[in-house]
Amino acid sequence: MNAPISSPGPADPQAIADHYQQAAQALLLAYQRNKAATRHHSDGALRAALHHAQQSCAHVAQAQQHMDQALRLSQQLSSQRADHPPSVAIPQRGRSH
Repeated sequence: MNAPISSPGPADPQAIADHYQQAAQALLLAYQRNKAATRHHSDGALRAALHHAQQSCAHVAQAQQHMDQALRLSQQLSSQRADHPPSVAIPQRGRSH
């Protein structure tokens, strides 16, 4: 759960989308753990509440890593596209040959 997140190779839109999806999944798990911690706390089960709260924090940290990676890859992709503009000619409207 706390393993470093890495994406070797060039930035591609699918890798970025995968990081966003994994971050969303980790945030969902964090939310669910937080709900369990709240429920245990209100029932007086403080050790169980602490356990779920710690797991919620770990999921949030994992989501943060995925978001950081998605941001880094997005910036890298943006830089690649700025350095290499498309070589395809864009047709102009209204002009006939």
